[in-house]
Amino acid sequence: MERRFPCRLLGGLLALCMATPATAAPDLWDEFCASAEMRAADNAAVESAARNLTRSELHYQRLLHRAEPWLWEILQQVRTRGMPVEIAVLPAIESGFRSRVASSQAAVGLWQIVPATAHRFGLRTGGAMDHRADVGYSTRAALDYLEYLQERFVHWPMVLAAYNAGEGRVRRALAAVGSRPGAGTTRRELRLPAETQAHFHRLMGFVRATCNPDDYGVQRPALPAQPMIRPVNFNRRVSLAELAPLIGTPTNYLRTLNPALTDGHTAASGPHRVWIPEHRVDHLEHRLARHSDLALLEYGLYRVQRGDTLSHIAVRHGTSTRALREMNALASSSIRAGVELRVPLHGGSPRTDL
Repeated sequence: MERRFPCRLLGGLLALCMATPATAAPDLWDEFCASAEMRAADNAAVESAARNLTRSELHYQRLLHRAEPWLWEILQQVRTRGMPVEIAVLPAIESGFRSRVASSQAAVGLWQIVPATAHRFGLRTGGAMDHRADVGYSTRAALDYLEYLQERFVHWPMVLAAYNAGEGRVRRALAAVGSRPGAGTTRRELRLPAETQAHFHRLMGFVRATCNPDDYGVQRPALPAQPMIRPVNFNRRVSLAELAPLIGTPTNYLRTLNPALTDGHTAASGPHRVWIPEHRVDHLEHRLARHSDLALLEYGLYRVQRGDTLSHIAVRHGTSTRALREMNALASSSIRAGVELRVPLHGGSPRTDL
């Protein structure tokens, strides 16, 4: 016996109703709130941000509905790295959980990544693919960047200020008051843009309102604590129009889940990866068993870069160091640049050669 969630508008398209077991699953927002622990010094500013967010219940609920396909994947990557779970909802502030949105500064996607940052952290942005619009690739790059900033600015409020305003701008602001990263200087003491000053408070306001909806007179839509979409990898270039009948999903909905495929095809050079509704994976595998040349791939090859460690590669590919050692018959965790490792195909890594 199955039930279906009500159909909802997502990115201007009618989202396919997700089939789930009749037994209610644990709520992902409840799990998120149970782990949230970041605090802001300015309680009044956070409260004001929470009130502004929930002034329109319709606006607030649409924001949470847009998070539905992406939040599970983002949370898994955040948790794997041991980062505060609040980082997983930074896209609520950056993009309103809109995967297609672009800013006047050419920042794109859920995490609003600019071209220079995309290049720096290995995201492809040309031709038929823009990894900044892909939830897996963009989250991996954004978290890499945030870890880099955290090493330099130490405290998360200042880290997020650097993410918003730029590393150089925050360094110059610190130097102007005779301070240095990690010294405990507050954002209020720095001459930073008003948007940057409010950025962290808006994030904390979102968390406060979402974890205490009754306090703000709004209802929080339930979100099952389970993946809503899954990345699948194919042995050749494939179009969303070709896949839609095999999956049993409208082509327009696949486009909503795969905004990185700018022309509706995987890139000619690969990787040939497509996000599909989780509950349609078994159906796809059954249909592919009768298909002549299209097949799913489970593993790819990763070429070790200078400075890589096996544990870092494991995090990027959503696996463990032990699993990588077993998969590649490694006697130890020691690796050298240039060697190719067999890795599970997962949403987080952009450097998988197929």
